[in-house]
Amino acid sequence: MGRTRSFPPGRIRSTVTSSVGSPPTVSPSNRRPRTTSPTPRRRTWRLTSSVVVELIRAARTSLLVVSFAAYGVPEVVAELLAAADRGVRVDLVLESSSVDGGTLRGSAGASAAFTRLRDRAVFWHWPASRRSAAGGSTAAMHAKIIAADRRAALITSANLTDRALSSNLEVGVVLRDPEPVHRLVAHFSALMDTRSGPLERLRRS
Repeated sequence: MGRTRSFPPGRIRSTVTSSVGSPPTVSPSNRRPRTTSPTPRRRTWRLTSSVVVELIRAARTSLLVVSFAAYGVPEVVAELLAAADRGVRVDLVLESSSVDGGTLRGSAGASAAFTRLRDRAVFWHWPASRRSAAGGSTAAMHAKIIAADRRAALITSANLTDRALSSNLEVGVVLRDPEPVHRLVAHFSALMDTRSGPLERLRRS
């Protein structure tokens, strides 16, 4: 799962999300900085949390939400519930706890943050039996992505946690070009393929 996909230059319209201090200058003009951080005197970008909410609210047919850790984000949960209410399919791909074969410490996986969505979203996990191991370490589901309608996506270092979305030093980019976003979502769709993909749908207990 650790692959890097390249896209033709000039095809990606982006937005940057970051944290402490001013992010680097990004050009051309259709790539604008976005951030999560302590606020400097001159602020020219947006908080990661506001970009997350914007993407969820913009979705009309589908949302792909991928995160390693998740907790303390009631606003995100509420926005996902509102999206489900308007008929948006919500797929949540989340890391499991070490107890359940994942790499999160403790007994609760990231899905615990979304219990209110258990009947409204499709939850996916990566079973231990399908993960590789190297040097005694188990592979982790470490991606952080939110994609709306295969048209816009946030790729970020930020987990869906209160600190990551508001105060940590985090950096991300919003892609607003449907072509690379479609390919990104198609990659996860292949991972979720019930016949050949490594991800598995979590069944409600």
